[in-house]
Amino acid sequence: MEEQILDYFGEFEQQYQGSKKIITVKYFFYESQARVYAAKLNESDIPCFISNANSITAFPLGGGGIGLHVIESNSTKALQLIKEMDEANKQNIEEDFSEADKEDIEYQKSLHEKKTNYKPLLLAVLVIIILVLVRSFLIVTGIVNWDFI
Repeated sequence: MEEQILDYFGEFEQQYQGSKKIITVKYFFYESQARVYAAKLNESDIPCFISNANSITAFPLGGGGIGLHVIESNSTKALQLIKEMDEANKQNIEEDFSEADKEDIEYQKSLHEKKTNYKPLLLAVLVIIILVLVRSFLIVTGIVNWDFI
């Protein structure tokens, strides 16, 4: 029977069946990141499990649907650990450019440059479309007779 149930979490459900509620403490886009957070929680004696890892990996919907779940009574401690890990990740993201050469700096600048403004081009295309529609209307109604067209 357990093989047929998609949301069966085995030992976790059986062991903590008397607990009040299981809650989702964080959603992830990548399974690997969810597994790292789950390992940290398990290391701190906070039982947890990950849901939707297979379905989101196979069909990425862009919503960060991989959930990390804990028992409600452990949520405060889990959220504190998650907050610490998030802060540590933010600090690791900042790059050190002390050894960057000119090519690296130019590449980073190109990533943050303002993108091309397509508004004038779109406006020109819109004006051309309107002129073609007006011309077609004038020809169909017989107001203007352009034989050279």
